[in-house]
Amino acid sequence: MNERQQLEQAIAFQESLRGTVEDALIDLTISALQRQIEQLKPAPAHQRKLVTILFADIVGSTSVIRDLDPEENLEIMDRGLKRMSVPVSEHGGHVTRFSGDGFKAVFGAPVARENDPEMAIRAGLGILEVVRIYADELQAQWGIGGFQVRVGINTGLAALGGLTEAEDTVMGSTVNLAKRIESAAPPGGVLISHDTYRHVRGIFDVEPLKTIEVRGFEEPVQVYLVERARPRAFWTRTLEVEGIETRMVGRDRELQYLEDALRDLLDDGQGGLITISGEAGVGKSRLLYEFENWIELLPEYVLFFQGRGRRETQHQPYTLLRDVFTYRFQIQEHDSLEQVHQKLETGFGEAFGMDERGQKRVHIIGQLLGLDFHTSPHLQRPPRFPYSD
Repeated sequence: MNERQQLEQAIAFQESLRGTVEDALIDLTISALQRQIEQLKPAPAHQRKLVTILFADIVGSTSVIRDLDPEENLEIMDRGLKRMSVPVSEHGGHVTRFSGDGFKAVFGAPVARENDPEMAIRAGLGILEVVRIYADELQAQWGIGGFQVRVGINTGLAALGGLTEAEDTVMGSTVNLAKRIESAAPPGGVLISHDTYRHVRGIFDVEPLKTIEVRGFEEPVQVYLVERARPRAFWTRTLEVEGIETRMVGRDRELQYLEDALRDLLDDGQGGLITISGEAGVGKSRLLYEFENWIELLPEYVLFFQGRGRRETQHQPYTLLRDVFTYRFQIQEHDSLEQVHQKLETGFGEAFGMDERGQKRVHIIGQLLGLDFHTSPHLQRPPRFPYSD
């Protein structure tokens, strides 16, 4: 109960005392309470925002811990839910409600980001990994087997807060569908709706499953089982009509500015920096997509590099630069160290040359990016910075 509700309840109580207490005293008390209400901030109205909802639920929790006493049950569940919530916060979401064997989390409120659906899925995959580790611990410590979780995710408009609800309450059909999807998810799986999938197409490997019937929805709901995140993947732009490339609207001036800046750079050989900022959904990604297409049609030969900063690696040094180069040179996470070195040397060879001096530069850059060149003969004596060889 919030402060406004408490004051309104106190006024109602004073009114109930009429006939047993002097009216003048009651009126004076009610007047003071009303002044306190007037000084409060206006009660929050419902907001409608595009959010991504994640439900996580421990599968068959009753049967998993049925032979343990209540205190042990509570300890196991509380510890498990606490660990499961960590990937949510690490990926920019927050848990709005815990139940006995699961929770509901929201991505996109109070702050919305363009990649909220992606972060929700990464959090879901993180939850599965956390549970796999926890299940091994339970097996070793308690002899408990079969501890699994399922995750359901949906994206859409939802109502937030309101006069009678807590600030982080999220309601609506988007939430209801997310819960139904979670119920349909297989144990150890992350199941997402089509409304979530269309925001992350190209970033994850998914398997389309049969549609599910959901009470309250006229049409069957298409769902996808997320298998894994693709290495070095970039968001594939969602088209308004499948298979048709729609034209960009309202960003011609910004695109022209980027084109002019690059032509100036090509003419005078000087570097430059341009920052593009704006609220989620205003068209930043589409603008860069059009710019990339324009570059590919230039008569001049231009090497175009792109990288993607991630929330989970924002405090690690050089991660954005590493992503830029590993994406450009197609370095995969499963590549051997020898393959990584070869791809980096080949990729940089065009700029630095393949002689000993160029190789030395490549090895120094690779070591700075965390790609492990510590065995290189060029790094046996640490270079002096700034590097001027």
